[in-house]
Amino acid sequence: MSFPGVSFRTYEHPAALTALIAMKRARGFDLLLKKVHGAVGEPVVRMQHLTSAVRVGPRQFPRLHGLKEEAAGVLDLPETPELYVRSMGEVNAFAVGMDRPFLVLSSELVDVMNEDEIRFVLGHELGHVLSGHVLYQTVARIIASIGLASFPVAGLALEAVDAALKDWTRKSELSCDRAGLLVAQDLDVAVRALMKLVVGARAEEMNPAEFLQQAAEFELDATGWRNRVYKHLMPSGSHPILVLRASELDRWVRHGDYERILRSGEYEMRSEDGQATFRGGLRDHIREMKDKRDQKAADRALRGYAPPAQRGNDD
Repeated sequence: MSFPGVSFRTYEHPAALTALIAMKRARGFDLLLKKVHGAVGEPVVRMQHLTSAVRVGPRQFPRLHGLKEEAAGVLDLPETPELYVRSMGEVNAFAVGMDRPFLVLSSELVDVMNEDEIRFVLGHELGHVLSGHVLYQTVARIIASIGLASFPVAGLALEAVDAALKDWTRKSELSCDRAGLLVAQDLDVAVRALMKLVVGARAEEMNPAEFLQQAAEFELDATGWRNRVYKHLMPSGSHPILVLRASELDRWVRHGDYERILRSGEYEMRSEDGQATFRGGLRDHIREMKDKRDQKAADRALRGYAPPAQRGNDD
């Protein structure tokens, strides 16, 4: 099934919207964005990646080319970005670019994922393109690579801007996992792909249902004071931990939004993006956050969760 004219608002995660607002409000964010864009620019970004990559096309990696075109068709992208493959030493994929986004898959990912799983990954990265994430993500990659000190901006709290950018970058992954699922249209496939980002191959030994159980157990143990401690200990990387990504995707399916989109064809349209008000969008996301909290509480009750104080000496 494809989604003609689909808007990024269809799959946007409420936490990503909140983080985006905070990032754009960070003092000096716009100025830092201009500094990085002006200092680096599109040609440098493309040269950095493309001198050591192979461009995918009808006569080169034709299978991957077909999967990319299919995924772009499902999300009805106005323009299909180029796709490249390169060795990275890890199972990875990303979208990058200042003005003209393109996709990069690691050869290691291509080696360990089947076509269905690659379809999910491509849908995820195309979700970043459709959502307009790629410029911000590219700036974050450049800053992570060469450091904030390379872009001095007098009088601005660059560390706060950098922290806000990293927070949004992590949470934007939750939105685009949903885009990947809209393309793959199979939750088990999506979860298997996320598992392979953790451990690589060995697909025959993996069980998506068991991985979701592991994610649920983590969430139950990360409530209250544990959650606060964990936030301080959490690595400041560019992606949220994968068990949480799987859990969030599973929760989106169980909440019913995915079914509504896939079976009923009800989704937000790109043509209405200009009419969608900020306040209305925020109201919808606040409602979704409340529903998510309610669903988490129901999950804890279903799994017999007891707060730490009620567990005796288990801790």
